[in-house]
Amino acid sequence: MKAWRYASGQMGLTIVSESFGTYLAFFYLEKLGLSAAFYALARSLYAIWDAVNDPLFGHLSDRTRTPLGRRRPWLLLGIPLFLLFYLLVFWVPDWAKSPEVLPYYFALAIVLYETAATVIWTNYGALFPEMFRGLSHRAQAAALQRGTELFGLILGIALAPLIYAQFGFAGMALFFAGLALFAFLFFLSGVEEDPRAESGLGLLPSFRLVLGNGAFWVAAVVGLLFEFGRTVIQTAMAFYAKHSLGLPEAATTLLFAAVFLVALPSVFLWGWLSRALGGKRAWRLAHLLMGLSALLLFLPQSLLPALLVGALVGVGFAGVRVTGAVVMAKVIDLDAERTGTRREGAYYSLVGFLGRVSGALVGAAFLLLGPLFGYVSGENPGPNPGLAFRFLISVVPGVAILLAFLLTALFPHEVRE
Repeated sequence: MKAWRYASGQMGLTIVSESFGTYLAFFYLEKLGLSAAFYALARSLYAIWDAVNDPLFGHLSDRTRTPLGRRRPWLLLGIPLFLLFYLLVFWVPDWAKSPEVLPYYFALAIVLYETAATVIWTNYGALFPEMFRGLSHRAQAAALQRGTELFGLILGIALAPLIYAQFGFAGMALFFAGLALFAFLFFLSGVEEDPRAESGLGLLPSFRLVLGNGAFWVAAVVGLLFEFGRTVIQTAMAFYAKHSLGLPEAATTLLFAAVFLVALPSVFLWGWLSRALGGKRAWRLAHLLMGLSALLLFLPQSLLPALLVGALVGVGFAGVRVTGAVVMAKVIDLDAERTGTRREGAYYSLVGFLGRVSGALVGAAFLLLGPLFGYVSGENPGPNPGLAFRFLISVVPGVAILLAFLLTALFPHEVRE
């Protein structure tokens, strides 16, 4: 039951975060007419803010001392704000839709949302190594966690086009925020913390130790490249369906369903592979499969081939998510043995920061579409938007994830029981 309660938190986070990340660009560029250039600029600016708030919130969480524990107070405070700011992103009032106001509303809304997201993701991730110990328990818990994550992806991404086509993006956000709230309530009732776990280190000594950990840097950079690649795929999917495959908006649901419905049972396969092959070998194999599958997205000209390639992407995606959690937990365990302190918040805050750096890189990838293909916005798509989004959804993430695969060879530890 403990693993189920923890995994429900992942579903709540996923429904909100992935619908935000996947449809933010489509909503503001295609529906509201925001320019791709300002979208890229705003994403870059909040990445700079994340450079400050991720380490800060992670360190504060590690140093928190309350009767409720280290992580629970931050979660109780952050979850309501996280859901509120998510609603504000997609519930744009009429006065904010004018060309003069929209860029500023967009920038403020995503900065508020990302600040709350940092608090929740950092504290949620920090609980994993503390609540689950040993490769076997972690592989099983990670498989269940990624299973609920994929269920959240089906709801928050694959189902979203059907919802916003019927009720608009504001209706979509309200529906998903309500689902996430129920998931978070179930999760919070099962949070367990070790009362002996603590970090007496100051901010600079704590992060100096983290930044000096070579194994962490390999895992973190690999995670950054993967996060960038998979976010590009998810963000570009609606554009790919519309411009490259010539499908109606609702068909985006089918493309995402092909990915996530295949990924859902695959998480248990990857949990078994992590135990059978070792965490590092399974981690490497998953990145190789995901990178090659992403490149294949360039080829389909119609719905059926795109669904088949999407299924391959789903298997690779499930593998990276399961094995990545196991590898990062190993990094933190080895650090705790070496230093005598448990600083999950410091580690997961930096992982979260790099994940949001990937958001800035996604913005930069969209910015490339202008000089390469002439795409400006939905109102001015250029001469060949189909080729533009075929390139964006396949070449960009495929190269990034295959580079991540090459870097996994540098990880210095095998991950076994």
